[in-house]
Amino acid sequence: MEVFKQLGKIIEQNWRDKNYSEDHFPTVAAHALREFGLPEKVSAWDTITWALGETTLPEQRDLPGRFGDPPITLYNSPRFHIDIYFWMEGTTSIHQHAFCGAFQVIHGSSIHSSYEFEKKEAINAFTELGDINLDYCELLSIGDVRKILPGRDFIHSLFHLDQPSATIVVRTHLSPLQLPQFDYRKPHLAVDPFFSEPNLTKKLQTISMVLRAKHPDADKMLHEMLETADFQTTFSLLGNTRGLLRSNTIQHYFNVEKPEDRFEKAVEIARKRHGALTDTLLSVFEKQDKLNEITNRRNYITQPEHRFFLALLMNIDEKDRIFSLIKTRFPESDPIEKILDWTTELAQTKVMGLHVPNALGVPDFNDFDSFILEDMLKGVSDDDIKKGLAEEMSDRPVEEVEKDISDRIEKIRASTILKPLL
Repeated sequence: MEVFKQLGKIIEQNWRDKNYSEDHFPTVAAHALREFGLPEKVSAWDTITWALGETTLPEQRDLPGRFGDPPITLYNSPRFHIDIYFWMEGTTSIHQHAFCGAFQVIHGSSIHSSYEFEKKEAINAFTELGDINLDYCELLSIGDVRKILPGRDFIHSLFHLDQPSATIVVRTHLSPLQLPQFDYRKPHLAVDPFFSEPNLTKKLQTISMVLRAKHPDADKMLHEMLETADFQTTFSLLGNTRGLLRSNTIQHYFNVEKPEDRFEKAVEIARKRHGALTDTLLSVFEKQDKLNEITNRRNYITQPEHRFFLALLMNIDEKDRIFSLIKTRFPESDPIEKILDWTTELAQTKVMGLHVPNALGVPDFNDFDSFILEDMLKGVSDDDIKKGLAEEMSDRPVEEVEKDISDRIEKIRASTILKPLL
């Protein structure tokens, strides 16, 4: 692993010439990574072999493995260090950094998305409200380098397309002036994921246990906590207990009480205290539910093109941006034709053991639905779709045809997976 000592020495010398200015460090680190040609000199698997074979590793900067699966520190200096982050799962959160530097893809590929946050209200030092807007997205492959700027100058996420993917990160240890290091939850919430308050942590653990144990007063205990909770604590309480409140399928089956009713009662308690702010939390939870549904689909899809397609739908909400990235990865193909191929293939993929009609999640999706989806992707209005298809089905009553087409359009539009395209 001598190459990382060499790279570290180059960065150290060049940064010293800039008087260790953090304003210059991202440029210094990015230039060194581009010029050094690291992917030609060492592989991600070489670092694994080294880490397992060494008796003593450099001081490991992220020992719990909060970021990376795993993160391994390869080089340490007094002012910066070099890590490799492996990724087995698809995505990182939308986040900013309390450090600066640069990263380089050394294995696999990723969808890289950059965001802007328009702050509307600071709830406290650890929670803010605003609008999260996508700035740009791009495909990154082996050798690509990007600067890491501190704070809100660089809000981004990476969705890793291969298992594993790996990135080399050259970074300062910490920039205290850039704390807290916010995570962003679409569409409107910024939170400090490293916030830790022992009393709250223990209460969250306890109320979760009480709900799992189905204690007869569990909901009452939760409601009493929500009646006096601040907004940040309310977010934690609802977020941590939402799945438990909505998972009692036995009661739902026997119509004793619908699971969503229990969650709605908790939400109403929160709304009495925080008013319209509660709706912000609901929009965050709704967005997370959609992401979770697509993630679940992706967990049992193995075909690389299908996983790429689902990755786009998870991370991008705009049709034109999705088309652009498909064109980048498949320059010889028409994006709409690729999407139609993928949706047909996913609709024909059965999923054993899960309560979904197919991997697409759209029931009875057939060639007729594919024709309708093609028109929708091209921006054809619902009325024009009905008119065009009705002319081809003149042997059936007009009212029957229009209702059939309307039902199919609604079915497609209701699809969580296809929603970003429509």
